[in-house]
Amino acid sequence: MKTQLKLSTALSVVAILSSGAVYAQQATLDVTAWKGNEAEPAGLPELIEKFEAEHPEIDVELSYIGRLDTDTVIPPRLQAGDPPDVMMTDMPLVKIWGDAGLLADLGTDSEWFARIPDGLKASISSDDAAFIMPLEVIGMGNFVNMGLLGQVGIEEPPTTIEELKATCGALADADINPLIFTGGFSAPLFLIANGIEGSDVPASALGSGDSTFVDSASFNSGIDLIRELREARCFDPDQQAGLDPWSTALNEFSGGNFAMMPQGAWNIASFNEVEGLDYVFAPIPSSKESGVALDLFGIGWSIAERSENKDAAKVFVDWFAQPENLQIMLDAESAYSPFDDGASGTPDLAAAYDQSRIDGGVINYPFAVLDWPKALESEIWDSLTGFLLDTSKSNSDVLERWDWAVEDSL
Repeated sequence: MKTQLKLSTALSVVAILSSGAVYAQQATLDVTAWKGNEAEPAGLPELIEKFEAEHPEIDVELSYIGRLDTDTVIPPRLQAGDPPDVMMTDMPLVKIWGDAGLLADLGTDSEWFARIPDGLKASISSDDAAFIMPLEVIGMGNFVNMGLLGQVGIEEPPTTIEELKATCGALADADINPLIFTGGFSAPLFLIANGIEGSDVPASALGSGDSTFVDSASFNSGIDLIRELREARCFDPDQQAGLDPWSTALNEFSGGNFAMMPQGAWNIASFNEVEGLDYVFAPIPSSKESGVALDLFGIGWSIAERSENKDAAKVFVDWFAQPENLQIMLDAESAYSPFDDGASGTPDLAAAYDQSRIDGGVINYPFAVLDWPKALESEIWDSLTGFLLDTSKSNSDVLERWDWAVEDSL
């Protein structure tokens, strides 16, 4: 394989190219991404090898850079006129870089743009310009250890709040830890899903300041619900205070020490490698029978406005939009297609989450589609971490901080 995979924590960005036109001249594409390494391959090594075989006139040099490093590593290159040709991006990056004129307009007249559902079209385009070709939508739901539930006679994952409470009680009676519920991710997913589901205003109104969280009946109810889950013995905040949601929490669930954990479907591949782990991926329990399928619009390809290989880059990007090629990534990521063909790479163990999507339980994660400002996300994590350790705090103590974060972002 001609692809050179450069692993670096200090350098790397995601670039990806696309276009149906034939690029006759030999070109080398500089592509950056926060996937494609050994830990999270996302099918990229296989896909790039396949692309190069079908397009021998284009070589691809893929450099890996972590998502958090992308914010600092790539902008200087974009501004200095020495950008990657293709970059892996998400909507927060597209908003900043696109508004600054650093990304090429991929056009809303392309074949692949016509295949994007209307709701997502509105989120990824503005003024007839599109700066990202979407690659996947990935679910955020509830991982459930069915082996542990089976020990207390429960055969289905809970999808409603009452089922969740009953499941927690049965597990706690059997001295089984019911739920990983950390302020750094799992608790926010639960509260966001239930708050938006019950809201009488769109999520975008809360993120724009047109409506406030502190006056939202559904988000106040959501915080009350967290107290109810604690009373139902779903979680012990003191026990979980030291759990990092991105490391130790995952190990605790995969090690069979907890029965449930709200998290993202990107963990399915690693969990499947754990021998004897009998689990499913289900929706987040809510007031509705369907639960909530909290869909995250994750990643896409963008082309730098000052790329010297725009034609080849467009060939690359368009190639990834072809269903037979994209399917390789969907299978590797256990993700859903961002296009209207209904394709997915989710395994059978995600059947409950799939059913929630079919039953209308889908809610788009508001940060991924720019309904809520990025600064609010870290504020939610911080404020809920404090609240879980002291649930005597008033609802307004938490929600006013969210409103301040929104106001500061306007």
